[in-house]
Amino acid sequence: MSDPRPWEVLLPEGAARTRGRAHVLLRFPEGGEEDLAVPVTVGRRLAAGRVPGCRAEALALVRSAEETCARERVEELLGRRDYASRELAERLERDGFSADVVRERVGRAVASGLVDDARYAGAFARAKTLAGWGRLRIERELERRGVSPRDLAGWPEEFLGEGDERERALAAASRRRLTGRNDVARIARFLAGRGFAPSLALDVAREVARTGPEDDA
Repeated sequence: MSDPRPWEVLLPEGAARTRGRAHVLLRFPEGGEEDLAVPVTVGRRLAAGRVPGCRAEALALVRSAEETCARERVEELLGRRDYASRELAERLERDGFSADVVRERVGRAVASGLVDDARYAGAFARAKTLAGWGRLRIERELERRGVSPRDLAGWPEEFLGEGDERERALAAASRRRLTGRNDVARIARFLAGRGFAPSLALDVAREVARTGPEDDA
């Protein structure tokens, strides 16, 4: 006797319930199956919906559910914080959304102004400057998020300012505890990790190690 269900939605169990993949099994009258892997949120929506009558209808339902879930996911993510366009796309891809749905949703977010790489880069650079990051680290992190520092208006002059880089390096290094053993190398490594240029990191490390901590008043 043939299986009366033309499709079946299989949801993951245990730890994979939120980050795993759901599977949609399409069954053909003549025999055989087609397995479609979809995000868990899509699988849940499909499992709660109507059963399609044919493969074409099933694929249309999958596409519609994926578009709806992707839109809701974008709204959820942007409700928490700002994203660069590539960063948002990579997040959706990790969630399991198909490449064309990701392109469409990110494109819509950019077109509507919800995602703006220039706005994101400016806010990111200002926040990390205040956090004591060096220029190189800020630039690396922007590039990792798909934003070129060269496209950031006023970078780096309007963000860092003349002399600010050294002052911020000194402030960061001065908070490190001196032990009398390899202080210069240790502080220089710390500053380099914060994104300060190696030459500046070494110069500041030598100054801090030479002067030592300020005496308490």
